[in-house]
Amino acid sequence: MRNVIIAAGAAMLLSACSEEAPVQEEKTATSLAGGQYEASWKVGSLQSVDKTTPATNLKQDASGTTLACIAADGTIDPALFAEDGDSCTAKNPYVRNGRIGLDLTCQREGTSGEVRQSVSGSFKADTLDAEVSTTTYLSGAGDYAMTRTVKAKRVGECPPATESAEKTS
Repeated sequence: MRNVIIAAGAAMLLSACSEEAPVQEEKTATSLAGGQYEASWKVGSLQSVDKTTPATNLKQDASGTTLACIAADGTIDPALFAEDGDSCTAKNPYVRNGRIGLDLTCQREGTSGEVRQSVSGSFKADTLDAEVSTTTYLSGAGDYAMTRTVKAKRVGECPPATESAEKTS
């Protein structure tokens, strides 16, 4: 009887040791917290689609930061993803359950035509990771295709007047 009890105790100890500790997963956020966000971006690829010099100031592997606001309702200021100096409007925004999808149509001063960007990514409560695919439809030379990665984090509250975003490159 004593051997049975010892064997049962040893079996219990072995089974307890073989269990793995539960993995703590970060819960997916249902919405993005409002506030000012600082985005770090990097150009992953840049190529001419009309065999001319791309009509952008960005270069392959360029990087920089952007400051822009996200409203309390989760509306993202297009300036968070826009190229410096572009004026953009957002269409088809989707910011729910940890996923972001957004289409931007941008105008560039001094250039006729459109700069279109497609934003796709994921977010937690106060951070986001996205890929931005840009394709231009310009009336003159310089059409290009570009991809950038963007990582943004909430850095505080939005200033009272947030008419434009700050960019550095």
